Amino acid sequence: MGVVIIKSLPEFARRIKNADLEPVMEHLSRVLVSSAQKKIHRGVPPENAPLTQEVKRGNKTLRDTGLLWNSIAPHHGKKWASAGTNLAYARIQQKGGTVVGRGRGLWIPAGAKTRRLMRQHNAQTPGELIGALRGAGYSFFSTKKAFCAKSKRGKPFALFIIKRSVKIPARPFLYIDDEDERLINREIRRAVHEALGGGK
Repeated sequence: MGVVIIKSLPEFARRIKNADLEPVMEHLSRVLVSSAQKKIHRGVPPENAPLTQEVKRGNKTLRDTGLLWNSIAPHHGKKWASAGTNLAYARIQQKGGTVVGRGRGLWIPAGAKTRRLMRQHNAQTPGELIGALRGAGYSFFSTKKAFCAKSKRGKPFALFIIKRSVKIPARPFLYIDDEDERLINREIRRAVHEALGGGK
C-alpha cells in the first residue's frame, strides 16, 4: 500500500465559474513531487541504524536503490493536485511501524559484503543470492540469529541476520510543509487573477 497527498482548490477558487484552473493543478502536482524528492535528498530523520549504515555504506535515509525517489508521481484533476507512490513499503517508511516476518522470519543483509554479493549476482531476494552462491561453490550453515556462508577458500561470514520483527521509525517524506503551502497559494491566486481577466 502506497502513500499519497492531495491538495484541493481553496473555496474562493472553486466558486469561480467557467475558469479553467486545471493547468495550475497539473503544475502543482509536479511541485508536490519535487517537494517530496527534495525532502528525501536533504535526509529525513532519524538517521539509519548502524547496521543499515554499514549495509548502505552511508547514512542517507530513504535512499538506496532509487526506487522510492523515482516512484513518486504527479496526478491532478480540475480541482485538485496530488503526488504519491504505490510502492508497497512506502507507507511504513512514511508512518513507521513494525514489520513481522513470516515463516522463517525476516532475513536482513548482515553487512556491506552481503549487499555487494547481491549486486554482483543480480539477486533481489535472499533465496536468489543463496542459489547463486551455491552455484558458485559456497556452503552454508545457520546459527540461532544468522545465516552464514563460506566460500571454498575464504572464512565463514554472516550473510543474513534473522529476526522475528523489525521496528521501522517514521520518516515522513510526502507532506505539504509551510514553504509548499506558500508556493501553492501564490500559484493559485495568480491563476485565479488571470482567470478573472487580470492578465499575467
